[in-house]
Amino acid sequence: MATPLCLDYALHYISRFPKTERELKIQLLQKGYLSADVENAMEFLKTKWFIDDRKFAESYFRSECTNKGKPLIRIIAKLQEKGVDKHIIHDVIKESEEDIYEWIQEKIKKEIVTYKKRGEEGFDIIQKLMRKGYKLGDIKKVIENK
Repeated sequence: MATPLCLDYALHYISRFPKTERELKIQLLQKGYLSADVENAMEFLKTKWFIDDRKFAESYFRSECTNKGKPLIRIIAKLQEKGVDKHIIHDVIKESEEDIYEWIQEKIKKEIVTYKKRGEEGFDIIQKLMRKGYKLGDIKKVIENK
């Protein structure tokens, strides 16, 4: 069993914002807790479902795609940076592929409207959207459906 201090700190740390297993483990080790205590705390938190990389990835996708409309490539990169396994990311994308596609299409439409209001046209809009991380195929589909 992990020392109460290590477990208390871990619970406090994840209570503010959800964290991945890797982020929490790094934080605990940086705080100076023993490796064995960190491992025990991690196992306890996993069994109680306080940390779950899959749930974290699902929530992150929903937040970043739906609410913020960020490009899929940026979301994947950020999740990998946070230490989420590639297989988990792939599974989450596959499960919500249709929703993600709709969210991205809506965001591209809004971006196009914004750029047109600024007086920008055609290729300039496409370049700016691609620099933001949107795929050319997705941009073309939105433009063709208008």
